[in-house]
Amino acid sequence: MNKQILDFWAGNFKTEEDFYEFVEDNDNYYLEEEDDNNYISKFAESQKTVWFDYDFAEYGFEESIQYFSEYSFAEQWLPILFNRINEMNLKFEINSLIFVSQGQIPQPKSVENDEFSLVYLGGIEFEY
Repeated sequence: MNKQILDFWAGNFKTEEDFYEFVEDNDNYYLEEEDDNNYISKFAESQKTVWFDYDFAEYGFEESIQYFSEYSFAEQWLPILFNRINEMNLKFEINSLIFVSQGQIPQPKSVENDEFSLVYLGGIEFEY
């Protein structure tokens, strides 16, 4: 078995549309000239990462955290994620999750503003 580490963010967005607008590729990214102010997505911008490979990411918007059990390798990481969330005593209901292969986002961090809360929960190892 091979092992890998995933970085996780749990969040709360006002609407599903707001979440997907934040996390999905900016359609103009590939049409515009490369520069340090052109980010592949609003999520990437929030992490100060111009580009990362979405082939190594998974994300979704669900009613609550237990609905993420159908995501890739969830049987391995979801129990650990539950523990971390409980330890952090988050002040919001989780309705969104982003996870990315470790190293894709060089300096992962939490982001909060009037529109959403997104908390970095750290890396979790899994086997594939």
